[in-house]
Amino acid sequence: MDMRVHQPAGHPMPEIAAFVATLKSAFGEREIDEAIRRGKAGEPTFYACENGRSVGTAGLSVAASAAQESEQ
Repeated sequence: MDMRVHQPAGHPMPEIAAFVATLKSAFGEREIDEAIRRGKAGEPTFYACENGRSVGTAGLSVAASAAQESEQ
């Protein structure tokens, strides 16, 4: 009898997760968590995009770049 074993899904944004972990070790968990929290709340303090997912609030340069790409 074959039994399926449920494997936990990997992180949906693995490269960003690794980068954030590096930032936390360099600058402190509290500071990076605060920047992420503020980005999720609408401030342009944190924005990440990977694998078709995004989190945070893009700054003007990211938003302008995305607008230019959509016009082409």
